[in-house]
Amino acid sequence: MKKIFWVFIPVLMLVAAVTFFTASDPEVKKQFTIGVVNPNPGTRAIHRGFIDGLQAAAKLEGWELSFTICEEKGKIDQCIQDLVERQVDMIFSVTTPATKKVKKAIAGTGIAGIFAIHDPLQAGVIKSLRHPGGNLTGVQIRGSVPKAVEWLLAVAPNTRHIYMPIRLDTKAAPQSLQDLRTAAQAVGIRLTVVEAKNKAELEQALLTIPPDTDAIFMLHSMLISTHARLIADMANARKIITAGAIGKSREGSVISFSPELPKIGRQASRIALQVLKGETVGDIPTEIAEFKLGINLQSAKEVGIEIPNNILILADYIVR
Repeated sequence: MKKIFWVFIPVLMLVAAVTFFTASDPEVKKQFTIGVVNPNPGTRAIHRGFIDGLQAAAKLEGWELSFTICEEKGKIDQCIQDLVERQVDMIFSVTTPATKKVKKAIAGTGIAGIFAIHDPLQAGVIKSLRHPGGNLTGVQIRGSVPKAVEWLLAVAPNTRHIYMPIRLDTKAAPQSLQDLRTAAQAVGIRLTVVEAKNKAELEQALLTIPPDTDAIFMLHSMLISTHARLIADMANARKIITAGAIGKSREGSVISFSPELPKIGRQASRIALQVLKGETVGDIPTEIAEFKLGINLQSAKEVGIEIPNNILILADYIVR
């Protein structure tokens, strides 16, 4: 019995030591690799908001995230291919063309796709908003144009002629233009549309604004998003109010009704979090972006417009 007892004690000590050190080891963290594809310089705040939102969530969950960001327009195809070959866990895409490429590339893979684009249903990216299907879902940005026109008229009720430079460089641009034509026609506003292919042509368009122009409107377009400050500055110099359905009040637009770019990204990050926690991406409804009213009082002062208090109190953010 004594021999058995002395043999048994070392075994117990060994088991106890293994249990102690195993319990003392920190829990292995979940690791996720995420690709980010956004070729539009004017909307980079979207994917920054997405990254910030996911990083904040990962910190709470105890996860480790790594991001590969693709921003160069000429290298998007190769970048998407590389992400798929590396078998990343997720790809977040901004702009309809990029999302279509992602959809094609991740078909039949286990890679989840999250997007922030203008109209995913019309683009054929999803089957429906409620049941996207496949392995993509995200945030729809379209829908703010009619209300943006209403807010313009609330601030400048005598508006009869809107001048709008644009480049039809995204799927969102012609869709937004159609929305604006419909909204303007409904309230008897004449619309002058001038296409500009680059910054030089945009500047020329802004130097030749018709004298009876009451307002300049900004829509979803890479060229317009990127040069919103230029548009606002040149319009202010002519004492012409700027409005729009893209969130550019912080860049000089007197009034805007649209999603705020960083918040679009954060909204998409909340959807991405559900996927990383194990939900099936195609079963998660596509959300509509939250639209915000922005007012720039400095620009309003430069063009000689006083924003009524009943509108100011409804603003989601005010730039002074």
